[in-house]
Amino acid sequence: MFDVAMVEWINAEIDRYGDDLPAIRQFILSGGGVTSANLQYARAICRRAERSVVPLMREENIDPMALKFLNRMVTSKLFDPSNRYDRQVRLWGEEGQASIGSTSACVLGSDSLATETLKSLVLAGVQSFYIVDDARVEQADIGQNFFLHMDDIGRSRAEATLEKLTELNPSVLGSSSCQSSTALTQEDVEKLATFSVVVAVNQTEEVDAKFAQVLYDISVPFVCIKSCGLIGTIRICIKEHTIANSHEENPRPDLRLDAPFKKLTEMIAETDLNDMTIEQLRHTPYILLHFKALEEFRKQRNDENAFPTTTSDRKEIQNILLSFRRSKEDSGTKDSENFDEARAAVMRAFQKTTIGASVKSILTSSQCSTSTQPFWLICEALRRFVDANNGLLPLRGTLPDMTSDSSRYTRLATMFHEKALADAQEVLRFTREVEKERGVGDVISEEVCYRFCKNADRIRVQNGDLLDYSRETKEIVDKLREITVDEQTRAEKVDSATWILLMRAAGRFKKEKGRFPGTNGVPVSIDAQDLRKRVEALIKESVKENEDIEPILHNVTDSAIAEMCRFGAAELHVISSYVGGIASQEIIKLATNQYVPIDNTFVFDGHTQESATFKL
Repeated sequence: MFDVAMVEWINAEIDRYGDDLPAIRQFILSGGGVTSANLQYARAICRRAERSVVPLMREENIDPMALKFLNRMVTSKLFDPSNRYDRQVRLWGEEGQASIGSTSACVLGSDSLATETLKSLVLAGVQSFYIVDDARVEQADIGQNFFLHMDDIGRSRAEATLEKLTELNPSVLGSSSCQSSTALTQEDVEKLATFSVVVAVNQTEEVDAKFAQVLYDISVPFVCIKSCGLIGTIRICIKEHTIANSHEENPRPDLRLDAPFKKLTEMIAETDLNDMTIEQLRHTPYILLHFKALEEFRKQRNDENAFPTTTSDRKEIQNILLSFRRSKEDSGTKDSENFDEARAAVMRAFQKTTIGASVKSILTSSQCSTSTQPFWLICEALRRFVDANNGLLPLRGTLPDMTSDSSRYTRLATMFHEKALADAQEVLRFTREVEKERGVGDVISEEVCYRFCKNADRIRVQNGDLLDYSRETKEIVDKLREITVDEQTRAEKVDSATWILLMRAAGRFKKEKGRFPGTNGVPVSIDAQDLRKRVEALIKESVKENEDIEPILHNVTDSAIAEMCRFGAAELHVISSYVGGIASQEIIKLATNQYVPIDNTFVFDGHTQESATFKL
């Protein structure tokens, strides 16, 4: 029997360890060493046990605390979204989780890769998912899809996986269709427009192309995922994707050293380092030390607008900071920590407050002047704010941690926060003007406006092209043409572009022969010759007439062709799990409009455990 105290203890331990961790600022992928691998292995076993306990509870009288222990849940309160998704909310915030909770995904296929992708989306808390697949469970599925069992053989694969997936998260709605993917493309376009994202998993190029055309025209994100043996690929096709917060790693602090606002200027003016005691000096926030060093820098240059722009200038600022330090008379020790922080921060803090190229391109886009989409409405308001405020974006409003007495740090933090709120209110006023001009009503809330202004320097827009395999194959061939490596490197490591070309050649092999290379018991050596012919055909179609293809073909080694045949189109669960996890993260990025999605192609090579991204 499981004691309630055991469940409470394990949940408390998880929270204790979680509280000790630094803030999560990026997606986490498993790996890093033997210990990490063992933990992941143990976690997978626990999840497998949990999935086995759920159906067992329906048929047998077992202790319900067993499931709670496995699932780390103590009371019904933990079934609230605010508790269930607590750890991931730390990554993308309440607004991000709300976006995920309104996301509906249509997935074409229900094989191992599709199931692993959906598993991560279901656990993340999407609103709903819809599986489309006319396949039935076969013996081969059991070995590569952990969600299927022997008694599922002969059943609809879509229904069997749906059943298992919905057990993972009772708040997520799931449905399935046993029709083929091609049948769905013939349905009303409005059917596709109801989904937040459509995912094609291991579909043919013809199916991908049909969906891509329809979805591109109605601006619904389309994600193509494929795996073959040790290779996995992801291709994101979207007309326009707006990013409200790119979550730039280690962003430069917004201290406005070159453009202080009124209240900050007043506090700087009343700060006199010479009148301070040693104790007061030791607890002066380094932002004030920076401003005082800047004053001295300008005096030395006899230029009230001088600002350090070179490394040499910034080193001079560091020397000025050193000159501010004083020895403590009774011990001879120097005030240090805040000055050390000030000197260390000089190189990053002393930068002109400017607008980055990506934000500038957004503010000058024609979409700002015409679009009625919420993102572009507030961007037009932001543009008007910038015009009215000497080319400055709204203040971010946050201060980095720094050594300081509580009174001065609190005062600084309060004035930065108040200035940020005032800037956001001004942007909101401009937003209401834009909304009225375009007749769309109040679509931007005050909270959304404040959050947008806080991250105004991290907004981005991705524009993509329509999926076109013919054009992209030519670009892949161009990449192969540019490869210049020695023979040993070529033999030891296959370039990502080569794997994509081989997967396209394998798709053509399947279309023409009705099977994948390396299947039906045909020797690899025979299929390798046939696959090579299709590689040659793809290259010839992609180059100028009469161009010698041998230099390009030389980069597609016989060993790589043989390896593609050796795969036999097998799906390895470890590859499906890894690539499916990455695909689900990309879908979440698209849903939350946070972080920067892949632009637009991702390739994972299980041989070397390396990945590559590039735009086609």
